[in-house]
Amino acid sequence: MRLLSCPSGEWEIARALPDERLRPGVHSYRGFRIALRRPQRRLELPQGMVTLVIGFEGPVRITDAAHPACTPYTSLVAGLHTRAALGEHDGRASGMQVILTPWAAFRFLAVDMHELAESVVDLDAVLGARGRALADALAAAPGWAERFTLLDRVLTRACASGPVVCPQVLRAWELLCVGRRHLPVGNVAAEVGWSERQLRRRFQEQIGLSPMAVTRVVRLRHALHLLTTGASATATASACGFHDQPHFQHEFKAMTSLTPAEFLAHRALGNAGPACVDRIAGRVTSVLLPA
Repeated sequence: MRLLSCPSGEWEIARALPDERLRPGVHSYRGFRIALRRPQRRLELPQGMVTLVIGFEGPVRITDAAHPACTPYTSLVAGLHTRAALGEHDGRASGMQVILTPWAAFRFLAVDMHELAESVVDLDAVLGARGRALADALAAAPGWAERFTLLDRVLTRACASGPVVCPQVLRAWELLCVGRRHLPVGNVAAEVGWSERQLRRRFQEQIGLSPMAVTRVVRLRHALHLLTTGASATATASACGFHDQPHFQHEFKAMTSLTPAEFLAHRALGNAGPACVDRIAGRVTSVLLPA
């Protein structure tokens, strides 16, 4: 476990890896306690991962494409998105985040992942009493280490009894996530021995998005990494396989609601704040916006 905290006590972040039996499906755990003197607004960027948030206090208000009205949540499940979502709170929030691959979320949640795509859903609507019991147990635990151990136990038990993921879906997911450019869906289907129609149907069931939509998210993730490591917009567009600069600018804004220049400007301001801007270590997931 790794613990980061602010000397003034305004925030505390605890990170841990799940039990190795849960990986790579369950990517990471993150505990957070935020006690700022000001509201916070975060733009959460498409990542190709499912986020489970179990809140201890709140609420967090989410605005996304599926629910343009600002909706409050204490605990939630965020499925795969192709567009950014805005999260806001009044300055105080605490809880746990579990980051899962969509196929691991399919096993744990035991729902059709297409129902969660492009959406944020209240945890109770998905897990019912099981979700409420988990939230209560996590909140009552004496510390972050005990909470991580509890998550390991609950997720191991649930995934062992959950629905089985098709090996073809897993292989297609691996192929799409390795690429940094658009990979033709026909090539992926041929590799796993399915028709394109069958691949799309099973992919939406167990992943949430279509294979084509997943390639868009993977390409955006690579572009975000290049931009934040100093590559120009022109070099990024070329490296990610966009037709030209206008195509890159249009796709980037459609998926993030920002231009590349606006994104970099907000990231520069955010990096001067808490060391908790990104939800996933080593990835560009979030942008802090002016409150």
